[in-house]
Amino acid sequence: MPPRLLNLPPLELFRGFVAVGRSLNVTAAARELAITQPALSRQIHALEDALGCALFVRRHRSVELTPEGARLFRTADAWLDQLGEAIEALRPVDPSSVALTTSTGFAALWLLPRLGELQAIHPDVDLRVVASNRVLDLEREAIDLAVRYCPTERAPSGAVRLFGEELLPVSSRPMDLDGPAQDGKAVLLDYDDPTHPLLHWAHWLKASGAPRPRPFRVLRFTQYEQAIHAALAGHGVALGRLALVRSFLATGQLVAATRRRPLPIDYGYWLVSRSRPLGRNAGKVRSWILSRASEEARE
Repeated sequence: MPPRLLNLPPLELFRGFVAVGRSLNVTAAARELAITQPALSRQIHALEDALGCALFVRRHRSVELTPEGARLFRTADAWLDQLGEAIEALRPVDPSSVALTTSTGFAALWLLPRLGELQAIHPDVDLRVVASNRVLDLEREAIDLAVRYCPTERAPSGAVRLFGEELLPVSSRPMDLDGPAQDGKAVLLDYDDPTHPLLHWAHWLKASGAPRPRPFRVLRFTQYEQAIHAALAGHGVALGRLALVRSFLATGQLVAATRRRPLPIDYGYWLVSRSRPLGRNAGKVRSWILSRASEEARE
């Protein structure tokens, strides 16, 4: 066996690391992996010991990636996604199950909070969610449905528009970014993805005409849902994508952090179906997504 493979820490440690890196919350990650929080903490410490560096900075109610942790996360997250996709492609497909792929942000912030409703309406549907920021081939990966995020001109043929995109600063407590009281105090939670510059704070500040606050600091995240989880935990102001944070605004977990109107951008969420006819259960899931999106578009 090549020495490099022998030097790799166990795969289980990377699973735990990526789970914590995605949510930046050890308790939530442990729940996702169906293990105890102490067991997951031991996995993280074991990986840090094996690598000889700290991967997280521990906070009161959350954690943050260190520079070394962020570097490892970018590779490990994509690697585990690809490994999971390859394994799923090898497994026999259950004709009664429904496979849906979408981005990690849409899966975590829009789909998962509403899954209980889908299960209550269609308890016979066995749904497999393939959360990946890579655009997967539905035919090759044996996937029934996809929710794509793209400009109108890049929407796939036959795609149905679910809703558009509007951006609004949000935080867990009332505040006004335009107010002088925020000078030197505002903490901006930014989505550190160069492929989506319109979702960066720099774009919103310029396009909305808002004066640039003098932040105490800027926290950057490689996954969009991490920025929203950080806002929910009270760590700063995130640039909320209304389609994804609407439920948090409705419950009061997040509030608008500006008096300015939401900023629309030329991006939307599109529902795509495989080219082959959908099975009965896949048709149920498709109809439910379209109905739910239509209801929210009217709100």
